[in-house]
Amino acid sequence: MPRRQSSLADMAGNPGAPEWEYVGTKWPTAAAGVTGWDHPSVGAVMLNALPEWVRVIDSTEPLGMFPLAPNARNDWGGALGHYAVMARRLLPEVMMRITVKERPELCGIGQKLLPWVMFETSDEACFARGYDLVVAATSLQYAEDWRTTLAGLAGAATRWLFVTRLSVVRQAPSFVVVQRPYAYGYQTEYLSWVLNRDELLQQVGAAGLTLEREFIAGSPTAYAGGPEASETAGFLFKRTG
Repeated sequence: MPRRQSSLADMAGNPGAPEWEYVGTKWPTAAAGVTGWDHPSVGAVMLNALPEWVRVIDSTEPLGMFPLAPNARNDWGGALGHYAVMARRLLPEVMMRITVKERPELCGIGQKLLPWVMFETSDEACFARGYDLVVAATSLQYAEDWRTTLAGLAGAATRWLFVTRLSVVRQAPSFVVVQRPYAYGYQTEYLSWVLNRDELLQQVGAAGLTLEREFIAGSPTAYAGGPEASETAGFLFKRTG
C-alpha cells in the first residue's frame, strides 16, 4: 500500500498532533496554514533566550547552549547572530567579518542588537561574495530547493563549508516532514527536509568540495508515518581546487 501523503490543512494549529510527522517525498505546492519561521513568536522566543546565551558564553560553563528557548541546550543557526557573539567572545584576537542570512524579522532584531554584524535577507546577496568559512546550522533542511541552496553555499565557501544539525537518513530517499514546536514556545509549524546522506554528499562533491570530517550532532528522530528515523549529523567539507 502506498504511503499516505499528509494534508497540510490537517497539520496546522493542532496541538494534539505529533511534534514530527511525515508529509511526503516532495515539498507541498500549497503550504496554506503552515506559518513557518515568519511567525512573530519565533523572534520573541529567541530574543527572550539571548541573555542566557550570552551569560553562558561569558562563563566557564559548557558551550552546548540552544538559543531556541530558555532551559534548552544545544546549537542553532544564524538566528540573531548567536555564533557571531560566540566567535567574538572566544576569539577576540581574530579579526572577523561575519554575515548572517536570516528571515526579515530576525534580521531586523539582530541588526539592532549586533550592529557590527552584516545581516542579509536574500540568498543572492550572500552568495555574491566568498567566505573562508560558510556555516549552515539547522537551516539547509528548511530550503524548499535544498540542492540549489547547497550549491550556493558550496560556491561561496573559498575554503570550508560546515553543514550541521542536519537530519539525514541512509536508506530512504529524501523526504519532507512537518514539525510543530509548540513545546518550545513557538506558535507555528514548519516544513523541512530529511535528507538522504548519499544525495547530500553527491551534491557537495559536484561543487568541488570533499568531506573532511563527519559529526554526530544530536539524537535520532522518528517521524509519525515516516519511512525511516533520522540521524542528526554535521559535515565539514573542504575545497579541493
